[in-house]
Amino acid sequence: MTHSNRGVKAAIFDIGATLITGPPVAPNKVIAGLMKDVTAAEVSSVIMTNEFCSPEEVCYALEKPYGQMSQECKNGVCELWEAQACAPVEIDGATETVLALKAKGIRIGLLSDIWSPYYDGVCKAIPAIVEAADAVVLSFREGERKPSHLNFISALTKLGVDADESVMIGDTYTHDIAPALELGMHAVWVVARPDREAEDIMKVIKREAPPPTASVARISEVANLDIWTTV
Repeated sequence: MTHSNRGVKAAIFDIGATLITGPPVAPNKVIAGLMKDVTAAEVSSVIMTNEFCSPEEVCYALEKPYGQMSQECKNGVCELWEAQACAPVEIDGATETVLALKAKGIRIGLLSDIWSPYYDGVCKAIPAIVEAADAVVLSFREGERKPSHLNFISALTKLGVDADESVMIGDTYTHDIAPALELGMHAVWVVARPDREAEDIMKVIKREAPPPTASVARISEVANLDIWTTV
């Protein structure tokens, strides 16, 4: 899709591995390992699209489709909940980058596939970013996950901007960059984990997939891109 030249008004950031780092194993995989007969994708479909106030609520929601959980498994979910609330750590330069764009008059959005306890940890790890955000769109509140266009559209609507007036900033091509480009947004690919993105990197190099508007190796490079003044 082609872009107009009306200027960028909003920057929408993915959270995980873009603004913060966390445990090496995703929570859905940890819970799937505890439940044994349930896949990580099945767990993710529950925990990432429903808002929970306690680990007990998580267990109840998982038991409805997948059967009774052992007490050991329930204890594991409780331990994971507590650990996730303390796990996020800010990536160097994240707050400075977001606040630098905010100072330029750019509206700030957060768009993430995330579950309740981890977002609590995010709020503790990057409070200035959360406070600076003009719109926050989270999968557990929306009931949808990326790469569905619905959450991207929700973020654009809340920010009051058109797709071609916005920039999506994320670390994952499939879930951040591709859907943004499909909607006519600009996109900055933060290639912080090139090993995980190797297949999509090769697709872009071979022109089998559309390239991002820009790519950087670290979040601290984003605010200095020409995109904020030349788009």
